[in-house]
This record gives sequence, C-alpha cells and structure tokens, in this order.
Amino acid sequence: MAPPTILAHKSSFLTAQTLQLSQALAPSAAWRTSNSSSAEGGLSDRVVDEVLYRANHTLQQHARRVYAPQASRHVAEQIEALYLEAAEKAVRGDSSGRGGGDGEEDDEGTTTSKKGDEEAKFLIVGADFASDEVISTLPSTWDLHSPSQAETHPSEAQRYADLAASLSSLSAQRKEARARLDRLRRMRALLSPLTSDPQDSTGADASAGRGGGGSSIDKVQPNLVTRDGELEKELERMRVLLVRVAGRVAQLPDPDPVSEEDAVMEDVESLERGKVDRLLDGF
Repeated sequence: MAPPTILAHKSSFLTAQTLQLSQALAPSAAWRTSNSSSAEGGLSDRVVDEVLYRANHTLQQHARRVYAPQASRHVAEQIEALYLEAAEKAVRGDSSGRGGGDGEEDDEGTTTSKKGDEEAKFLIVGADFASDEVISTLPSTWDLHSPSQAETHPSEAQRYADLAASLSSLSAQRKEARARLDRLRRMRALLSPLTSDPQDSTGADASAGRGGGGSSIDKVQPNLVTRDGELEKELERMRVLLVRVAGRVAQLPDPDPVSEEDAVMEDVESLERGKVDRLLDGF
C-alpha cells in the first residue's frame, strides 16, 4: 500500500495508467471469428500476427520513450507542488474564495480559511508535527476541521483521530520528562558541593587557587566529629601536650617581685593601649 502522500498517490495512478497504455494489442475472439468466416476469405493468421508484432513493437518503443519512470515521477512531483501551493494559499486566505486549485475546499466545506494562523499551523507545508506548538493546534477529530470529509472518508478520519490522540499523549509525556529532567539537573547542581570524589575536590581547590580569590564553595568539608576522626585525634594530641606543658610550668621557679623597670614597662603599655582605645572610640 502506497504511503498517504500526494506524490505516492499520483505516482501510483500514473504508473497504472501508463501500464494500461503499454499493454500489447490483440484482436478479439469475435473479430477473428468474423475474419475467418468472411466470404472474401479475410486475412490470414500469419499476416495478422505479423502486423500485430510490428504494432506491438512500435507501441513498446513509444511507451519506453514517453512513459519512462523518471518522466512519470516528474509529473507527479509537479502535481504535488501545485497541490501544496494551493493548500498554502488556502491557509493564508489568499485563494479569494476559490478554495484551492480544484475547489475541493469549497465543495467539501473545509473550515480552514475561517481559522486563525494559530489554529491552522498543522496545515502549513513543512509543519513540524514533533513540535508541541503544532501538536496543540491539531483538532482531536477530523470532523472538527471538515465534517464533510470525515463523513466521506470515515476510515481515514478514524485513523487521524487515533494518530492525533497518540501525538497528544506522547507530547504530554515528553513535557513531563523535560520537567523531570530540569528538576533533576537543578538538584544535581545543588548537591554537587556534597560530592565525595577526592579528584573533584582536588581539582576544585586547584582551580580556586588559579582563579585568585574565588569565593564559591566547590566542596563541603567532610564531617570531622566522628569516632576515630581527625578532630578526636587532634584533641588527644592537645590533651597530651597540655599535660606536658603543665608539668614543665610547675617545674619553673617562682618569679621575682616586680621590679621598677617592669612597672615602668607596664605603665608604658597601658598608656599606649589607652591611646589605641581612644582612637577607636573616635570612630
């Protein structure tokens, strides 16, 4: 079965017609009977066969030259171009009431010319039926577009309704998938600082160092307050160090009474500290 396109239908029609015109000629049985029973003797079978052979040979040569497949396809393409041009004029409203090239739109009561450009996008030549914008303009059933065509071709109208419903369902599923993809991408961008890949963190630190003072956080520091973690180890070292420092401090001799020089130094330090405090208070 040929695909439902103008080019395919016209090519099939032209092929069928040229095949009929290319059939070999043959006299009918009635003619042969009347020829054999003729009072004048008629034509001999040999003469008839020879004439038929020459005529059929000439006919076959004519068919090969005139009805070549390339010529038939070229004619079908021209017919398709005329159909598409007439359809574009009808959609744009440039047909001036003529309803296309052969008047089928007026005879069948097509309501396309009454619709706006937004509602007739699916009739534009080269319309992308994978686009959500075009799918949204498709009527759910063909009788909404042309009731007479739907009544004349019920099987095609039912097939259109099934395809339109399938397109609408697939378009809705694609919208949901796109929304989910966008949501997951946003989640990935928000969770990217929590990655635990050391290579990523190293690369991020290096890039931050090369960038010169970048303030963006590329990686969250891992939790240090864990059993046998880094913080626990550092606290243990600090505890041991404090014990050792306390022991050494206890072994130091008692300090001498404050001398006069130490008192003078303390007075100078308090004086300078007072100057700094007054300066800061002035701000």
